[in-house]
Amino acid sequence: CGVQVLERALLEKGNYRKGRSKWNPPHKTTLKPKAPTHSIPPPLHRHKVFDVRCFGAKGDGRTDDTKAFQDAWSDACKVEGSTVIVPSKFTFLVGPVSFSGANCQPNIVFQLDGIIIAPTYFHCWGNGSLPWLEFTYLRGGVIVQGKGILDGRGSRWWKDDGKEPKIPLNTSFQQISPIHALRLNASTNVAVKGITIRSSPQFHLKFNHCKRVVVHDMTADSPGDSPNTNGIHLHNCQDVLIHYSNLSCGDDCISIQLGSLNVLKFGQHVKKKSRSRP
Repeated sequence: CGVQVLERALLEKGNYRKGRSKWNPPHKTTLKPKAPTHSIPPPLHRHKVFDVRCFGAKGDGRTDDTKAFQDAWSDACKVEGSTVIVPSKFTFLVGPVSFSGANCQPNIVFQLDGIIIAPTYFHCWGNGSLPWLEFTYLRGGVIVQGKGILDGRGSRWWKDDGKEPKIPLNTSFQQISPIHALRLNASTNVAVKGITIRSSPQFHLKFNHCKRVVVHDMTADSPGDSPNTNGIHLHNCQDVLIHYSNLSCGDDCISIQLGSLNVLKFGQHVKKKSRSRP
C-alpha cells in the first residue's frame, strides 16, 4: 500500500504545475528522483490472530473441524501473545484433541465465542482415555475465554437411570469411559473466563497438576441425573482462585482432590439438582 501511495504522489506532481490546474503531460518535464529523506519502515509484526475458519473450519455443525483447530493452534503456538479465534455465529464439530504447549511461546489466548460440539459417534473416542479438549504443558500461560459454549452432548453417554454409561450394542469396544469436556494439564498461569460448558459426559472442567489457576464467570450446566458430572475438579493443583461462577451439575459442583493447595473460592452461584452436592 505504501508503494502505491508514493507512485500516485509522483504522478500527480508530474501532471500538474504548482499553483496551476492546466494539464501538463509528464513527458514534458523530466524530474530527477531525489534520495529518500526518511528511513525504510521496519517490517510489520507477525500476525497474532488465528481464526480457525482461515484453516479450513466450516462451522456448520456437521463437518469435522478437528484438523482445522489443530492447524490453527500449531501456527499460533509459534507466536508469543497470539490468539486463536473461534468466532461467534458458527457451530464447530470437534473431536478429541490435545493442544500441546511443550514448544509454545508464552501467553496464548483461546478465544471461544462460537459453539463447539462433541461428536456423538463412539468410534472416535478409542477406549475413552482421551479428554475431549485438552490444553497441556503450557508453562508460559494460557487463557481460555469468551462468551461461547462447549457442548459435550453427554446424554449419549448416560442411561435413563443415570447410573451407567450407555454403550451401543454394536460397539467393538469392551468398555468406553465417559469423557471430561475441558482439561488443563501440567500448565502454569492458566485462566478460564466467561465460557459455558454444558452436558459434559463427565467432569466439565478439570485441572490436573496446574499452578496459578483462575476461574472467573464460568458456567457449568448438566442435568441433575447425569452421573459424575462435576463442575470443576482440581487434582494436585496449587494457588487456585475460583470466583463468581455458575455451577449447576449432576454431581459435585467443585471437587478438590488430594495434593491441591491454597485454593480460594467465593461468589459462586450453586444450583442444587437432584444428585448434586455443593
